[in-house]
Amino acid sequence: MNLALLKSEGIVLAVEASEPASPSNVGFGSVVLLIAVAALMTWMAYLWLNSRRARRLEETPANLEPGISDDELETSKLSRILSSAVVSAAVLSAVMGVYYANESGRQAAAAEKIHERDVEEGEKWFEFFSCINCHGPGAVGGGAEHVEARSELSTSWAAPSLNDVFYRYSEDEITEFIVYGRSGTPMPASGLDGGGAMTKQEVEQVIEYLRSLQISQGEAIDEVNGAVEAALNRLANAESTIETLIAAKQAEIEDIEGAPSQFGFIDEIPSEIRLLLSGDGTCTEESANLIGATCGKEGADTDRDGLSTQVEVELNDYIEGIQRVLKVRQAGTLALVRDPRYDIIFDADDAFTNEDAEGNAIPDIDSLDSLLTALDGSRLTLSVTAERNDVFLTQARQGLAYLEQALADRAWEVDLNELSRRSGLSLEDTERSLGLFNAYCARCHTAGYSAGVAFQQRIGSGAWGPSLLDGRSVIQFPDAADQVGFIISGSEFAVNYGLNGLGSGRMPGFGQILSTEDIELIVQLERAL
Repeated sequence: MNLALLKSEGIVLAVEASEPASPSNVGFGSVVLLIAVAALMTWMAYLWLNSRRARRLEETPANLEPGISDDELETSKLSRILSSAVVSAAVLSAVMGVYYANESGRQAAAAEKIHERDVEEGEKWFEFFSCINCHGPGAVGGGAEHVEARSELSTSWAAPSLNDVFYRYSEDEITEFIVYGRSGTPMPASGLDGGGAMTKQEVEQVIEYLRSLQISQGEAIDEVNGAVEAALNRLANAESTIETLIAAKQAEIEDIEGAPSQFGFIDEIPSEIRLLLSGDGTCTEESANLIGATCGKEGADTDRDGLSTQVEVELNDYIEGIQRVLKVRQAGTLALVRDPRYDIIFDADDAFTNEDAEGNAIPDIDSLDSLLTALDGSRLTLSVTAERNDVFLTQARQGLAYLEQALADRAWEVDLNELSRRSGLSLEDTERSLGLFNAYCARCHTAGYSAGVAFQQRIGSGAWGPSLLDGRSVIQFPDAADQVGFIISGSEFAVNYGLNGLGSGRMPGFGQILSTEDIELIVQLERAL
């Protein structure tokens, strides 16, 4: 910066001198504009030059070119190509023939392998989901523990055989039962859609397993007479069956009444024995370890079985009292007998006093362990029974009253003479028709039938199927022939039957098992109820 001194009228001024503008002060916008103009001019020049350039003519498309002459086509190369094509076609034809001949067998083998896998998996699910517990090994039929709704008594609910189920139901109907169960019976819903745990594939595999178990149709037909005989024997023995149940219930009441005194006897015994096993002078290291304790001063163990001599002597005294007080009911007779769990003795001179069922010697220390386990179990059971004695007695007495009333009502009885008169059948045919109905129809059409004769209501009273009493069959099927046809084929879902019936798919068809004559007997019985 230059300073200039100006002198005017005696005043001196100092001012800043300005320099002329330099090229470095040109604006940014000017530069951008200049570049844009240059680029535009370059692009226009390129377009002009390109338009002036001579272009090559496009090649003639293949479909517009003149054809190739025969001389050019018919060469040895073409002959080789055609020969190769003929050979390839011949080879392909031969290969396809072999493939076609073997493919059906290959597919059949693959299908069989898949079927075998499904059957194997189905058997596993049949056991895993407890189907075998009710329907038995091989699905031959069995029973399920069930609390009967009317009496609130525990009973064994008759579970049907499944090794002939495809002669009664279609695959879709069987699937429905597995997925959604049968309400009011022990049969639970097992499929995911029904609230169970079985996937669709698992259900299908169980069905394949059941299909593999199916007996022949001839075998199923041969079983009819046996089923009829069993049903008639059930009726003949009904009174004695219920009397046996009454006797068992009376014995149960006696046991409940005796529980408080038995508990008073056994209450302290387990703890007293444990004190012996860990007490000074009576313990050993082994006996103390058995109950998770330590032994201070060990007692004498003459036979070196891990139990001191004094403990073995006192254990025998305890066992004698236990065998005298704690009795169990003998199966079949209901007589009070010694509890086999307490058939134990201890010999201070023998380390292996007891034997198992196969005759193998048991170390005394192991016998003591079994004794303590049995005592703890008995004490717990008696403790609960004694504590809730009034509740258990009330329930047992109500059950006894129900059984006594069932014996008095005799709901299972059928007047064969009256039924013969109403049905128009001979006494012999009437008896067979009754056996057929109870064997194949009563589980759905007679309330309580599957629970046992003590819980059975009047024949044809209705359960999972409708009541057949008061001429209901005649109302639904004015023509008996229609009813015969219905029993032969069974119901189909959403398909009408009779006059006002709408099928649910739950009514089985018996045409593959029962003869037309037997079905006609059933129809005549049902129409006479």
